[in-house]
Amino acid sequence: MAMEKYPLDWLKASCEQVYCHPIAERTWRKWLRLCQVPQYAREVVKEQAMWLLTLAYMKKLEPNKKFTLFQIKFKLSGNPFAELHLAEAIYNACYTNAVGKDLPEIILRVTGKQVTVRTLYRWARKQQVTFKASKRLSRPEVEQWIRWAAA
Repeated sequence: MAMEKYPLDWLKASCEQVYCHPIAERTWRKWLRLCQVPQYAREVVKEQAMWLLTLAYMKKLEPNKKFTLFQIKFKLSGNPFAELHLAEAIYNACYTNAVGKDLPEIILRVTGKQVTVRTLYRWARKQQVTFKASKRLSRPEVEQWIRWAAA
């Protein structure tokens, strides 16, 4: 089984959502060191992603407290929702960086319906909106497409 990996720049954005603040570069480097992420890594394995998201959550509650990896792991072991948070963060990230050509994949994941890009162009004409495969989509736009797919 291949290990799931997550891009670090995406993970930082997800941690910022959990933390509810931008994370300074220096702080981010400290967090990465604490969570045993190799210095020049561009992506992390699921376990490290969980640690970082958990750290962001703990720092949100107690911003000035210093945490150890042991405390993070302990918090995680007592928190069955951590996996759920990661799943949610991944789901949100799919939304926030989506372009038109990603829509069939997102619609399939959310509704179980298979649609082609061609179908999306047809729906766009019907709904009188513009659709481009290369266009960045906002989260409300993605949600609107999902509602049309589910209808």
